[in-house]
Amino acid sequence: MSAVEDFIRSEIEGKILKILKEIEELHEEIVEDWSSKIGVSKPNIVVTLEEVNECSSPYVCIQDSDNYCKVITGDYIPDTKTIVLYYRSNIDSLLHLFLHHVYASQIGFDKYRQIKYIETIRLPWSLRPTEIRILAMTKKMYNVLVTQRTGKIWTDYIKTRIRMLDEEIQKVSSTVRSFASSVMPSVHMRQLAYKVSREDKT
Repeated sequence: MSAVEDFIRSEIEGKILKILKEIEELHEEIVEDWSSKIGVSKPNIVVTLEEVNECSSPYVCIQDSDNYCKVITGDYIPDTKTIVLYYRSNIDSLLHLFLHHVYASQIGFDKYRQIKYIETIRLPWSLRPTEIRILAMTKKMYNVLVTQRTGKIWTDYIKTRIRMLDEEIQKVSSTVRSFASSVMPSVHMRQLAYKVSREDKT
C-alpha cells in the first residue's frame, strides 16, 4: 500500500469519517426518539463537513438575501426524506429540520415538494408560509421533544465529537496543504513547459 493510500485510510477514513459517522448516529438516535413520540417515519440523517443552510436551496440557484435562514445550518430534502446537517449544527437546527419532515408527512411529500419549490423561487425565507408554520411548530413542540435525554446526548456525546473532529480536520488539512504545495509548483512548471513546446511547434 502506498503512503498516500495509507494516509487516506488512517487519517480520512479511520479518523475524520469515523467521527463524522458517530455524530450522524447520535443525531439518528435523537431523531428516532422524536419520531416515535410524534408517530411519524424516521427521516434519514446525513452529517456533512460542508457548510449548508436554508439560505441556499437544492431546488433553484437562488441565494436568499434573508440572513436569518443562515441560522438553520442544514436543509431538508423531501425527495429522499433526508435531513442534511452541517456537523457543527446545534439542536435547534436539528429540531427545525425534523419538523420540516413532520410537516411534509402531514401534507404529503409530493405536495410539500411543490409548495417548497414555489416558495423558494418567489419569497425570501422570512415570508415563506412553510417556514412560518415550522417556527410555530417549534415553539409548540420544543419542550415536548427536547428532553433531558436529548440534552445529555447533545452535551456529553455530540459536542465532544465535534471538538475531536475540529482537531482532526486541522491536523489533516495542514498535512494536505503541505503536500499540495510540494506537488502543485512542479505540475504548474510541467504545464508551462508543455505550453511553450506547443507554441514553438506552431
